[in-house]
Amino acid sequence: MKSKKDNLSYDEAISRLDHLVKQLEEGEQGMDDLTKMVKEASDLVKVCKQKLKMTSDEIKKAFEEE
Repeated sequence: MKSKKDNLSYDEAISRLDHLVKQLEEGEQGMDDLTKMVKEASDLVKVCKQKLKMTSDEIKKAFEEE
């Protein structure tokens, strides 16, 4: 089953990561929020890695077909 994060575009995921980093840099989160934010960031990084791999595979495949 896909999560909402899996439906994000790469740019949306990067934008959300950027937002989380800015919040973390401000350092005003409680421990519970910090834990949630780090988990979300980790999930977003995984999504970005998957999307980059898929794109890389598609590019390789396109060049192999020539």
